[in-house]
Amino acid sequence: MPFDVDKLLPYCRERIAQFAPDHSSETFYAFAIDANMLCLNSVEEFAKTLHKYQSRWDRRTRSITAIADLTDEDLRNEKFRLDLAESCKGLDRSNPDAVLAEINEGRSRMRSEGCEYRIAEGIRSLRENTGDWAYQGFADMDEDHGFDRDLYFNVHYYESSADGGAPHTQYAIAMTELVERLRSSDAFKPLQLTDDFTVSWVDHNY
Repeated sequence: MPFDVDKLLPYCRERIAQFAPDHSSETFYAFAIDANMLCLNSVEEFAKTLHKYQSRWDRRTRSITAIADLTDEDLRNEKFRLDLAESCKGLDRSNPDAVLAEINEGRSRMRSEGCEYRIAEGIRSLRENTGDWAYQGFADMDEDHGFDRDLYFNVHYYESSADGGAPHTQYAIAMTELVERLRSSDAFKPLQLTDDFTVSWVDHNY
């Protein structure tokens, strides 16, 4: 069954309308179709995500004064670095001072490189990545709604993986038409939108 945009359009409009009442306090900056998922993100949720990533970076790069200060999360994060240092540099894992020095040396290098989530490019990339959106997949399209899973997963996905993009597949053509029709309609009227609100489809990275 080929993609049926005439069926997909009212389905998307309906699901957006159903989503809106529970999110009336948020302002949305983007909608995207990712594979068969409908995705939205708001300014408020992005701010939370950005803070989470910045805070995680701060935790992972802080200087450690004693082995006892390492949390279970620290130990998981440092395992690869310590394994590598043990095999390549002869690190003695039974020597806490040596282990601590190795950890702090690596963290010092990371701090000197800076946090990618505090520079414009990193912030923009995070803002646009549907995988980090709060409402990735708030609804899914399937065969009943006019979506052809076979043409997506067995044709478009493989062609896109092979060359980094497949703009001429039936999926790409249908999704381009769908987002254009959504953009030109009043589908997003139930939501509060930013002035630069965008509507797009993206190739999902597995």
